[in-house]
Amino acid sequence: MIKKLTTIFAVTLLFAACQSKDAKTTDSAMADTTKYPYTPKKVHNWEMNPDSKNMVAAMSALKGFANLDTIAVKPFIGDSIWLVVDQYEFKGTKSQFLGVAKHEMDRFNHIEIDMEDMESVISKDKSEEWVSLWYKQISTMKDGKVDTVNCFNDFKLKDGKVVGWSEYIQHPMKGK
Repeated sequence: MIKKLTTIFAVTLLFAACQSKDAKTTDSAMADTTKYPYTPKKVHNWEMNPDSKNMVAAMSALKGFANLDTIAVKPFIGDSIWLVVDQYEFKGTKSQFLGVAKHEMDRFNHIEIDMEDMESVISKDKSEEWVSLWYKQISTMKDGKVDTVNCFNDFKLKDGKVVGWSEYIQHPMKGK
């Protein structure tokens, strides 16, 4: 009987000793102690978002715009949305946004998107979700003018809907 109890005690002790203590120390062990030249207002500790719904929503909204189709954009937009693009800002309801988007789409004859990269992140506290897209956009305007720009878009999402859209553009160097 004592042999059995000793064996059970030894196995239990061995099992307890093999348990990982990293769960409690991971955050503090991985805390960044680097002294950066600038301090952000809030540290989000972003993680890659394994859920693809935000990526699909952001890309579908962009595809609807590229197809010059506000009806295709509509299901992916939240009840209210803000938009920031070069020299323009908008904040309003979904229907107001779709009206502005339709007016902008009417300037184009065709838009082609060549996707370069994409990333979907979520803050560790789950308070913010963003999708970032890097792509080349080739636009043909109604007057026949063709323009090529490199784009970076940041989409803020809430409950799987786009509630914020920032677009940054860069025109390629001439003659290169």
